[in-house]
Amino acid sequence: MRLVLALLALLPATLYAQQATQRPLHWYRGNTHAHTSESDGDSPPLAVARWYKDAGYQFTFITDHEKLTDVGPLNGALAEPGKFLVIAGQEVTQILPDSTHPDGRRQGHMNSLLPTRVVLPQGGAKLAESYRRNLAAIVAAGGLPQVNHPNWRWSTRPADMLALPDSTLFEVWNGHPGINNLGGAAGDGPGAARSLSTDALWDTLLTRGTLFWGVGSDDSHHFAKPWDPSLARPGQAWVVVRADTLTPEAIVGALHRGDFYASTGVVLADYRADRSGVALVIAPPFGSPRDDTRFTTEFVGRGGRVLATVHGREPRYRIVGNEGYVRARVIDSMGRRAWTQPVIVAR
Repeated sequence: MRLVLALLALLPATLYAQQATQRPLHWYRGNTHAHTSESDGDSPPLAVARWYKDAGYQFTFITDHEKLTDVGPLNGALAEPGKFLVIAGQEVTQILPDSTHPDGRRQGHMNSLLPTRVVLPQGGAKLAESYRRNLAAIVAAGGLPQVNHPNWRWSTRPADMLALPDSTLFEVWNGHPGINNLGGAAGDGPGAARSLSTDALWDTLLTRGTLFWGVGSDDSHHFAKPWDPSLARPGQAWVVVRADTLTPEAIVGALHRGDFYASTGVVLADYRADRSGVALVIAPPFGSPRDDTRFTTEFVGRGGRVLATVHGREPRYRIVGNEGYVRARVIDSMGRRAWTQPVIVAR
């Protein structure tokens, strides 16, 4: 698969910087959220890592709760230079009492990717405070922070994340079957609880000036019955990362820069952005040019406004200059999706 990405900063202040390198860049498919029997998964770490390698991924993080599962033996058994790698991580499991929530508590979980040590939940009077404290502890431990499943149990509101810094990863799609990615309302009355989809929540944060990068991940727990849709199975969502080498540092560096796209099945053959616009080329599904799958791409800007809707496999958008940001959201006729990262036009 030959993929090209040339994303250029539209303003000098944007954090969407490109890696200065003389080496050729490659695309690596991977998962940033997986659990094993070392926490609440049903399979040992070696079986989890082997599933991702056998499925054609180039990397996976292991993110057990409150534990840094040792990936050394996994890489000793499975790693191949340039082909597959297991990277250490952890999920920080923050639970706070809240009498205003139907559960009596709120949950604000975060991943710590490639840290040097375990981070225990830091607590806080409110969820916003706990997010800030946990993120600071993750960064202090050398990890890259990722906000996990904000719609799980309808726990997280936009205000809870506004103080988090740019370049934080954000799960725009979590593959667990109980995560409520699409949002919803509890009823039709004026007092009914309503929650944004994670896609719309991402736009809310971007519009308010927080530059998050959108991630797709499995949150996989169940490998023994990968055919059961009621379980948290692998292979549901992933990221495709551009880096010069398949190393933990290169992968995490590319994630931190936003040099990747997220997907549940749509593959990009080419993805470019410059001062004039954004252009994608969507690969034929399953590598077959005769496949009759159809594609709709929405280019999205400030406030979640759809700037343009384009059909076909080569959608393009020409930047006007007042969009605030531009990102692409692709959905095919089978329901598979992909998301590109926002390019900042003005802040």
